[in-house]
Amino acid sequence: MDKLSSKLRIGEKIGVGFALVGLLLAGVIWHYHQTLRSVVDDYQQLQRVFEVRKSLAVGIEIDMAAARDAEKSFLLLRQERFAADVDRHLQAMREKVRALAAVDQPSQQTAEQLQALMATYQERFAAVAEAWRAMGLDENSGIQGAFRQKIHRLHELSAQHNVDRLLTVLLQIRRNEKDLALRQESAYRDRVHRLLLEFRQLVEASELPEATRQKLLAELASYSKSFEAYAASALRPGYTGAGKGPFRDAAQRIEAILHAHYVPNLETNILKLRRREKDFLLRGDESYPPMVVEIARTIRAQVSESTISEADKAQLLALLRDYQRSFLTLVSQRGSIVALTAEMNAAADQVAPLIEANVAQANETMSRRAREIDEDAQASVRLGLIVTASTLLLAALLALGITDRIVRPVRRMAGLLDDLAYGTPTGRVPTVPGGRNEINAMAESLNALLDHRATFLGWWKASMDELNARRALLGSADEAERDEAITGLRAASIVKVQKLNAIRGRLLQHAHDLIAVSRRLSVAGSLPASDAKQLEHSAQAIESLLDVLAVADEPPRTGDDSREAAKDAPPQMDGGR
Repeated sequence: MDKLSSKLRIGEKIGVGFALVGLLLAGVIWHYHQTLRSVVDDYQQLQRVFEVRKSLAVGIEIDMAAARDAEKSFLLLRQERFAADVDRHLQAMREKVRALAAVDQPSQQTAEQLQALMATYQERFAAVAEAWRAMGLDENSGIQGAFRQKIHRLHELSAQHNVDRLLTVLLQIRRNEKDLALRQESAYRDRVHRLLLEFRQLVEASELPEATRQKLLAELASYSKSFEAYAASALRPGYTGAGKGPFRDAAQRIEAILHAHYVPNLETNILKLRRREKDFLLRGDESYPPMVVEIARTIRAQVSESTISEADKAQLLALLRDYQRSFLTLVSQRGSIVALTAEMNAAADQVAPLIEANVAQANETMSRRAREIDEDAQASVRLGLIVTASTLLLAALLALGITDRIVRPVRRMAGLLDDLAYGTPTGRVPTVPGGRNEINAMAESLNALLDHRATFLGWWKASMDELNARRALLGSADEAERDEAITGLRAASIVKVQKLNAIRGRLLQHAHDLIAVSRRLSVAGSLPASDAKQLEHSAQAIESLLDVLAVADEPPRTGDDSREAAKDAPPQMDGGR
């Protein structure tokens, strides 16, 4: 770690520190944004999947309800525009089902089931609509229109044979005619006049054939004319005519004409027939068709037993037979419609629960997913707090570590400088060779200063010792003092030689370093090849010179040698003071 720290300058350390702290903060911010993005993505998925799924399900349910409303309007009013509305709503529903299938896998399964049910419902509705078209969307179309035309024609013909009121009025005329003969009172004549007027009005308002009406009116005029003569005679005293005369023959002819067109209760039974027909069309009760058949049988018997012409009988019976056949066909068609409608309702009834189940599933899934998102968000918040606290702690430790790497060697150098100022420093600041750190460079410089100071002090002390030994040698009085002084001088010289060898060693190391640097510069191309080579040669020359100047430590000498050495000692040493 110290080696790595020494490779960085102070500014680089501070920059790296800020960069690391920035990276830590960026990591915290990144974690926060990742958490936020995760929550947003989860809610977007919630909105995109479950809310869309619920919205589409509700839309499908609305379209299905609208299709059912249009279906009921068609069955009630039987208008083609409602059938078109059903197809339009089913098409809109089909588009929403396709959109639902694209949401997710559960929705796709639900959509497939919905599509099958919609296809079944549409097929059944189309069959029901086609059955109603065959049956008749109104009273003038289809089977209903066919038998309605028959019954209307039958009703029209029944009006031509509805002479019950005319027969009743004719019988009243004949009764009052008899009463006039019996009682000879003018009140009966007046009643006959009123009844004749009423009979004329009934004939004119009747739906009898024109020829029959004219014949009846002619016979009625003949009766009225002959009745006036009879009434005048019957009111005279002593009348003995017994109520006979031309008027009676005219009345009998009128009665014969009426009986030739009379079918008892024909129109009444036809109205009963229509009533039961309408009851069936209105209620669909299966008890009404047998009633219609029974009434038709009664009418058939009445027509067969009547005195009308064979041609009229054949016409009435043919119309009645066609009507009954068409009505029974309509009854059968209505039964088919009821069955198809039940199948259609069964298919439609399966759609609503499926849609409701899909909505309920979407709601439950959305609620569960929302709870999961809340729990994940809370866990992310807790993790974010832990990451933030850890980041702040790590940033503080990093700042303390970088600060300690800067402050600790500075503090140590301050202590050495203090010792240098007030004492003799013995320690050194640890350094890393080749470091780029300014603190490391300061430490190397301070260590070099301490080494130079120690070298200078050692050299100065050795010089002082040598000077003192020379003084002692010069001032020696006897041989013993002289030998002791020579020994001291020799020891001082050895120390100086050792100091010189130490300095030479350091210079030799510097020469080696210069050679290595010159070679690196030559390889890197930072200097011209000639300059690099010259620098290398200069360093090698210095190295050779230092090798030549090597001084060996002298062994201790004997007394004679010491005296010779003292004689041969260089005189400048005295001036070394």
